[in-house]
Amino acid sequence: MLKNEGAVERQDIEVFLVLAEELHFARTAERLHVSAATISQTIAKLERRFGAPLFRRTTRRVELTSLGRQLLDDLQPAHAQVQAAIARATATGHGITGTLELGYMSAAVAQVVLPLADTFRDRVPGRRVAIRETALADLFGPLRRAEVDLSVLPLPVEEPDLVVGPVLLSEPAMLAVPADHPLAHRTHVSHDEIARERVFFADALPGYWIDHHLPVPDRLTASLPGFQEILVYVTSGHGVAIVGAQTSNFYPRPGLICIPMGGDATFDYALVWRTDRLRSIAEAFLRHITPLTGS
Repeated sequence: MLKNEGAVERQDIEVFLVLAEELHFARTAERLHVSAATISQTIAKLERRFGAPLFRRTTRRVELTSLGRQLLDDLQPAHAQVQAAIARATATGHGITGTLELGYMSAAVAQVVLPLADTFRDRVPGRRVAIRETALADLFGPLRRAEVDLSVLPLPVEEPDLVVGPVLLSEPAMLAVPADHPLAHRTHVSHDEIARERVFFADALPGYWIDHHLPVPDRLTASLPGFQEILVYVTSGHGVAIVGAQTSNFYPRPGLICIPMGGDATFDYALVWRTDRLRSIAEAFLRHITPLTGS
């Protein structure tokens, strides 16, 4: 006659599934925020309930028995369905279903944004993420016109109606010059050397943005409609531009050289949103990426 050990609780299943993944009692206890003794007691209770060991333990390793493997294979799909159902109900109850409109700038940023969007979308079926590339010459426009919920923008952003969130990408700042420029074969350049050059920036960039990236007096600057136009003018010998390191990989042009800038100059890209508008689905995305970005 089978001995009745009581119903298997959801917490017991969680312990089994995490231990089956970690195969380490201490790490399992740490993940579940309980003691190692609690893990051992729970597994012992389950083994009494099923009448045979679920794990084979030695001083050096922990591994699943054939019964443990069978239980894992049977439980995983059902557990995933339960977790998804709970997540969907939570999302609907808190109004975080629907489509997140996410703006980004530059190809390197897209490579960071897309995996975050994919994992966010996969966690709860019904969430969607629509991404759109924004223009350097219209830096804040999509946010202010409510065309996007969040936008990944190059820092600094010092606008009273906008909030700056976590940095998603940081890359070295470079000086883009034509191949026949006197600086083209330098290993690095200083701000003082750049001050003697005509430096192109995109139209409508705020003065504080230019001051941050070119902090020298009596500079000679000129503006152009956008990034592609800037690269055209630099390549043709009309001036230079301060760009991110990604330019060499994602926007290569014959006759264009990118030289590291001295010091710790960087291009940083952060999530930005409107002070007066942050939808629930955008808040959920920010919570989702916090442990992934370390922010």
